[in-house]
Amino acid sequence: MPHRVFIGQCDLDLHVEGSQSLKDKRRVISSLKEKLKNNFNVAVCEFGDLSMWQRTQLGIATCGNDRVVVDSTLKAVLEYLHRIHSIAVLDFKIQIS
Repeated sequence: MPHRVFIGQCDLDLHVEGSQSLKDKRRVISSLKEKLKNNFNVAVCEFGDLSMWQRTQLGIATCGNDRVVVDSTLKAVLEYLHRIHSIAVLDFKIQIS
């Protein structure tokens, strides 16, 4: 039986509540990226809107040999983000291949 790896990707569009400068945004996003990496064992990168101080986009990736596990990991990340008061999820897209 052939082995299969599933790669999950989630693109997020976020609003950083209460951010008054790029320094504020960097502090919040750096902390968030570390928490996501440590709690969910995912890769996280920031892209787009890097010079805007209240908006950012994050890319999150994970992989595994079970599609259900990959999907549930990304959904758990989204649930976690919805509970953080300093971040508002404006849009997201999940893709598993």
